[in-house]
Amino acid sequence: MKAQNIALVVASTITGLFLASVGLVLAWPFLTAPGPNGFQVVNLERPMAAIPDFQVAQEQPVAKQEVENIRGAVLPTKEYALSEPHTHGNLTIFLIHGKDTMPAANIVTLQEALEQNLAVVHDTGARLTIDNRSNAPLFIQAGDIVKGGNQDRTLPYDMLIPARTNGTPMAALCVEQERSFRRGDEPNSSFSTSSEQLPTRALKLAAHRQAQNEVWNGVKTLQANLARNAGGSVQAPLSRSSLQLSLEHQRVQDAVQNYLTDLAPTTAGKNDAIGFVVVVNGKIQSADVYASNAMFMKLWPKLIRASAVEALAERQGGAGAQVNIEAVRMFLADAENGAAFRTQSAQRTVTIRQESGQNVLFDTCDTAQENVVLHRSFMAK
Repeated sequence: MKAQNIALVVASTITGLFLASVGLVLAWPFLTAPGPNGFQVVNLERPMAAIPDFQVAQEQPVAKQEVENIRGAVLPTKEYALSEPHTHGNLTIFLIHGKDTMPAANIVTLQEALEQNLAVVHDTGARLTIDNRSNAPLFIQAGDIVKGGNQDRTLPYDMLIPARTNGTPMAALCVEQERSFRRGDEPNSSFSTSSEQLPTRALKLAAHRQAQNEVWNGVKTLQANLARNAGGSVQAPLSRSSLQLSLEHQRVQDAVQNYLTDLAPTTAGKNDAIGFVVVVNGKIQSADVYASNAMFMKLWPKLIRASAVEALAERQGGAGAQVNIEAVRMFLADAENGAAFRTQSAQRTVTIRQESGQNVLFDTCDTAQENVVLHRSFMAK
């Protein structure tokens, strides 16, 4: 090739790269601007579900023999004392009894913090942050729903927000697909309440994976199932895609009341109850265990309501086969023996995920208290 031809090729290549770079710079604000649902969109095939400022560290595999060196005080599953089953219709629960591993716990929940004006969850459209104004650490449980802002959101991970801190970023996913603006008289710069939890195992697993489309599809499926079993549509005219407003719908409130009347009182006087197992239609769905009876009792009303909603949505012709205590023990032990992975899920919490072929366990550890396990979340896959 002649020298002048080579020069032309090189010059053309350099010019092309320069023009491409300029084009990318000009296009970048449009590619990264908040999309119609309030999330920053970078990967057009998979919208970013987490807030941009919240970076969850990559999971690191952990050898089984090392798990106990990372995980602090925790009551192992073999030491759980299980109650006899308590059943209403297609919902059965087993209470889990055991000793406190954090008896001096002084933790405020997200629900009570918002109700008492001890916390503010801010919505800037592109991200969520939280101010903890209380004198105690604030516990956010995976699956908590916050109502208001530019869209109702769910918080997919357990977090512990230190006392008297401002501006802590939080991961969040949308549970209201068709809104990105003020709803009624609610402020769109913050969230008013957190009275509900993601009510199904499938939704919780999708949230843990930060699979936004799966969460939206799960909300639609849940609304359809609730409508079928509650006697009519549970979508609110103010926002038909809102999971929160569906959970508040009078049809749902009325339909779950009998579950709550029969099962909510089962914890009364049980000062050693630290968690419970959920069985729907004869199949084990999940279990939640806490570091203390006090912590469990604070969260119990929200937990049993979410379980009742799940049972209502999944209700079939019969109640399903009964599950015995031995099957529950096998479920818990199987998850606890799964392959282990470690994640620094927030400033003050480390999460250990253990997963078998059938079940998964998330242990949330408080790094300020020698990694004591605050919450154990078991789920069937």
